[in-house]
Amino acid sequence: MPEPVSLPAAPDSIPADGRTRLLSAAAAEFSRHGFAGASIAAIARAAGVGKSTVFHHFESKEALYLAVIREAAVEFGQTLDTVLSTAEDPATCIATFQHRHLAHLQRNAEVARLVLRELQEPASERCLTLVREVLSPNFQRLVDYLKDAAAAGLIRADVDAAAAALTLLSANVLYFQSREALSELPGQPLADDPEAFASAIADVVFRGLFNRSEHS
Repeated sequence: MPEPVSLPAAPDSIPADGRTRLLSAAAAEFSRHGFAGASIAAIARAAGVGKSTVFHHFESKEALYLAVIREAAVEFGQTLDTVLSTAEDPATCIATFQHRHLAHLQRNAEVARLVLRELQEPASERCLTLVREVLSPNFQRLVDYLKDAAAAGLIRADVDAAAAALTLLSANVLYFQSREALSELPGQPLADDPEAFASAIADVVFRGLFNRSEHS
């Protein structure tokens, strides 16, 4: 099994606006061409800096690539912490999470596509690093919230928290990735309404399909 690479620390010396431009340009380039096809020279031109400046702040192309993805993950982690730390009941909290997660994917579409592209190569070092160091912390936050809710008697005690978390996340990812195609499916008016879709998925996950009076 390949050894995971270390996730690069965010550089402190680059000005905030310059770093934002650089990461934005890198996200666009990597999204269009993938890691192998992306050009550091093109990223530098789009960001309005020299190629040497890129390597001054990011030691390698891979370091820049991972920094782009980490930036979005950190942003979402902060949102996730805010949502899950509220005193709202689990049904409201899960619905809010579903809305915020889908909005995050849409707002960070280029980075989301990078992640989905990388996950198609599960044996690569970059994919292992991405999952272990970038995606796993946010996933674990959601799983822990569901486990705590189960322990407190707020949701089913026997719920599989990891499966529930995957269901919530994967539904939004499918919607983000295949929204236009989903609109062609019969009975899919929600394909044109992200807010309604997020609410519907949260409702199905939280309340289930069975009538409680018949399956208690």
